[in-house]
Amino acid sequence: MTDIAIIGDRTFLYEKLFAELSVSFQFLSPAILGSPFLPRYKAVLIPTGFANAQYSQTLPALLRMKSNISDFVRKGGVLTVFGPMVEKHDFDWLPVPLSYVCEIGGRCVSPSEDECSCILCTSTPECDGYLIPGEGFETVLKDEKGRAILVTARFGEGLIVATTLHEFPAGEYIKWALGQAKPAKL
Repeated sequence: MTDIAIIGDRTFLYEKLFAELSVSFQFLSPAILGSPFLPRYKAVLIPTGFANAQYSQTLPALLRMKSNISDFVRKGGVLTVFGPMVEKHDFDWLPVPLSYVCEIGGRCVSPSEDECSCILCTSTPECDGYLIPGEGFETVLKDEKGRAILVTARFGEGLIVATTLHEFPAGEYIKWALGQAKPAKL
């Protein structure tokens, strides 16, 4: 079993982060999503820009994999998704409703008692937008205008974490997410 699957292109920066944490990981090209030969994972991470066709071919695969993504989370996986980097986006491929509006810039964030807020490395993060959570999501962090920048949704035995942070997750968050997760097929 591999700890984390990263859906998207291979980058040295993610490799360095996970190596420092001694976490096993695998980059998954969107083209191979749905393969019956993929191992189980505890967590899946979808980096910033997944819906922007200029940078990524991930969105069509996510739409195709909607039921697999739902099953992964329902069975105990932790899905962490960052901003899509398009003007507006509805996360139609998630099992719970969520929307996004792009607005790049620094934010002031008040601390949260929720454990998953450890994803932040600073109280003034760069964000690429804000989220409009639907039923099933709880807002964990808001920007200075009261808009959601980090939300979570329990789904079955697993968890969906969505954020507009435009930076790598803190190592503490990766360890926290893996501690919450159960291995599941994607």
